[in-house]
Amino acid sequence: MRRHSFVVAPFGVLAVLATLGCDSTTPLERLQAELERYPEYSVSLQDMREDGYYHQYRVVIGAPQAGSEDLVFRDSLLDWQKVGRRAYDQYRPHLGMVILSKGADGAVDSSQHPPGYQQVGNDRYGRWRNDGGGRSFWEFYGQYAMLSHVIGGFGRPVYRNDWNGYQTARGRGQTYYGPGGEYGSNGTVTRQTNPNFYRRQQARQAARSRSFGDRVRSRTSGGTRFGGK
Repeated sequence: MRRHSFVVAPFGVLAVLATLGCDSTTPLERLQAELERYPEYSVSLQDMREDGYYHQYRVVIGAPQAGSEDLVFRDSLLDWQKVGRRAYDQYRPHLGMVILSKGADGAVDSSQHPPGYQQVGNDRYGRWRNDGGGRSFWEFYGQYAMLSHVIGGFGRPVYRNDWNGYQTARGRGQTYYGPGGEYGSNGTVTRQTNPNFYRRQQARQAARSRSFGDRVRSRTSGGTRFGGK
């Protein structure tokens, strides 16, 4: 059996992926082509910018070690990629989620799911354990304990019921946002792990409120001045 280990690589290890060229394909399509040579990977939507419609991706790859079949997982945060309004709107609900991945079976998956769910249920990465209260949860093996945090983190353990809900949603062609909707752009976990997006969102809303207030004051002031005698 192929063994795996995990390494948090410094940003820039995948620098070649940050320069994705400029042609008719989307950045995600070009990224998928670049990642094809890796046995396993996941691409998460780390951040979004509405001013110009940009995405920032976090990539985790599983690459063979030299002279060995073992996989070492490396992590990298890519530069901002201009995606256009259509792609921005398409992925608007999926901040913090995996939007492209290749699993141990070699199949590429373009559906969205919470970080780490790609590995849950695979006995290469961990096992189901009883929590003592009648529920079973997924426990990553020690060498993978950091993997879930690097690719997004879990708000709580993934219980068997969570996993069943995820599998049911996938079977129906639906996106699974966690048992309580913790993931995605409106999720509580995403707000903790991707704070920059929400800071910019609050700043935009504050700027719009100030602008609206200025317009109202201008109209009011103008009406008094021109309406007076």
